[in-house]
Amino acid sequence: MTTLWKRLSSKEFQQVFKEGSFRSGKYLCIIVKKEAGPGVGFTIKKKKRNAVERNFLRRRIKEAFLKIQEFIPREWQIVVIGLPDLISVPIDVLSSEIYRLIKIEMNIIEPTI
Repeated sequence: MTTLWKRLSSKEFQQVFKEGSFRSGKYLCIIVKKEAGPGVGFTIKKKKRNAVERNFLRRRIKEAFLKIQEFIPREWQIVVIGLPDLISVPIDVLSSEIYRLIKIEMNIIEPTI
């Protein structure tokens, strides 16, 4: 069953950027602020992209997030940032990358360098 996460307000979004912990992957980055209440935000780096393409990529990231949302603690606020090489990546790969970054943040697995 799909439960909807609360969308972060602009003020909460900026607060997560300032106070959250940053994790980077190949196609995505996440910023997590723990113990802040549930919330999620999605963004794409501009990098010579128009709004239509950014919105398409943001929808793909949202779909990938929905597949793994039950593994994320509900008291976290999360911002998912799409990187420039995202366009040709399958949604399952995006889901597994978000899941891997979440596990790193939860200290379940060690980050790879």
